[in-house]
Amino acid sequence: YLRKGIACFEMEEYETAFAAFTKASGLEPDNGTIKTRIRKCPAELVEDAKPIPSPAPTPATPSAPAPTPAPTPTPTPTPIPTPTTAPSAPKIRHEWYQNNTHIYVSIFCKGTKKEDVDIKMEAEELSVSIKLSGGSDYVLDLDLCEAIVPGESSYEIMSTKIEVMLKKEKLLKWLSLERTAEKRGSQALDTVAAPPQPKKNWDKIVADNLGDEKVEGEAGLNKLFQDIFSGGSDEQKKAMIKSFTESGGTVLSTNWDEVGKGEVKPSPPKGMEAHTWSENQRA
Repeated sequence: YLRKGIACFEMEEYETAFAAFTKASGLEPDNGTIKTRIRKCPAELVEDAKPIPSPAPTPATPSAPAPTPAPTPTPTPTPIPTPTTAPSAPKIRHEWYQNNTHIYVSIFCKGTKKEDVDIKMEAEELSVSIKLSGGSDYVLDLDLCEAIVPGESSYEIMSTKIEVMLKKEKLLKWLSLERTAEKRGSQALDTVAAPPQPKKNWDKIVADNLGDEKVEGEAGLNKLFQDIFSGGSDEQKKAMIKSFTESGGTVLSTNWDEVGKGEVKPSPPKGMEAHTWSENQRA
């Protein structure tokens, strides 16, 4: 009966669906899904109800002719009143979308007042009731596909719609808004970790720049310096300039954390001594 009721409800055969849900409730009185479906049917029947035209009054029976030979007067026909049609209730629809953390349900109902809206959010259920201007009620009861966090969920009433924001309990991608009678429908969100940035091996860079090419003298040193400098970051370039300048060309470092601590002392090759330009001038 539950499957039959759901199928009839989707085809907008609400009376047949209501009868099927009622029979299903007798078999499973504690089934929350059946109770929710039973509440939905009367609301849809009220929304889709059509006015019943008033029956036309029976015209007056003509009086019997008088026994006199005078002609019988023709009776005046009674006008039939035109039945008045009650204004139909506004058609209200809802849509939903999601991101990684929230489900958003938009109910398109213009000019809704705050005091006419009643919204209840539970762990696995959303209930929305709106009093319409014509005196009828709009009811939206949803058995949610997955659990939410009611305390971190909220809603906002706008001029053209009501926006309900439901906080997901788990970071899952919902495949539908409502839970079906058979099972839930969701899947884990795809998380892509950023690939680690490889560290530069400056010893290898130096070896690659030298290669098989024979580099000699000051020209070779300048070429090596330019090749390494052009591929470095801003901090590495700053470290290279500072270390090379302060050490008198005897130290070339790309580690700013080390070079930035203080003055870089000269480090001449083994068997040689370092002298500043001012010392050479005094000599």
